[in-house]
Amino acid sequence: MRLEGKVALVTGGGSGIGRAVCLAFAREGASVAVNDVNAGSIQETVAQMGEAGGRALGVPADVADSGAVRKMFAAILARYETIDILVNNAGIGEVSGQGEVERMNRIAEAQVQEMLAGGPLKTRWEVTQNLEDAVFERMLKVHLYGTFYCTREALKVMEKNGSGRIINLSSVAGTAGLEGAPHYSAAKAGILGFTRSVAREVGPAGITVNAIAPGYIETPMTDPLSPVIKQMWVLNTPLKTSGKPEDIAAAALYLAGDDGRFVTGQVISPSGGWWMP
Repeated sequence: MRLEGKVALVTGGGSGIGRAVCLAFAREGASVAVNDVNAGSIQETVAQMGEAGGRALGVPADVADSGAVRKMFAAILARYETIDILVNNAGIGEVSGQGEVERMNRIAEAQVQEMLAGGPLKTRWEVTQNLEDAVFERMLKVHLYGTFYCTREALKVMEKNGSGRIINLSSVAGTAGLEGAPHYSAAKAGILGFTRSVAREVGPAGITVNAIAPGYIETPMTDPLSPVIKQMWVLNTPLKTSGKPEDIAAAALYLAGDDGRFVTGQVISPSGGWWMP
């Protein structure tokens, strides 16, 4: 029970990596505030927590809305009176709709065929030149602004307590870049800079701030990717396999507990070796 008596907030806890983190933290004794923009998904996570669901609190909110984030923290403090662990996991994939996902799948598949034929690559992504303001802004608002909004509120409590753990979900898209996803890569890279800056700022207060940069993980967000893209991810991963949400939850559990007390400002990348700094 490594997190016995601790209070944790996990954003984006309604599915995928967030749900796995919620379940792992609950098994280790934490009281978990489960956030998601979808209230139904929150209830599914709480149900899967079983007996530990009695220590859970559902807090639906869009983390891209600073006002909604303030209300969410007020609800958490009203219930638990404190917060010890924050996992900034809430995120989105493509925000332009299913049509854009299908277009990207077609481009990736065409490029694979051209590479197999010996090249050159004639099919172009043409994403950045056609990216709309609203799409770019929404991606940053959910990932980067949401991480900032939640961190800002959590630090108001953690600095008074003289302790705390903040874990930000980035991606190999942020460490190495990902073609066809400039907005997603920018958001995830921004999270890394934010992580390091805040880690230096609040270290003297006994608060650690770290990031996790997953590789290809089998989640609802990656489900729409074509089999060809998924295969290419696996082939480019030294371990030649994809990851599971539980792999990321294990890293989060390490950073959240006493085992990670001397780790801050770092990036852990459970990516099967896809990214090696």
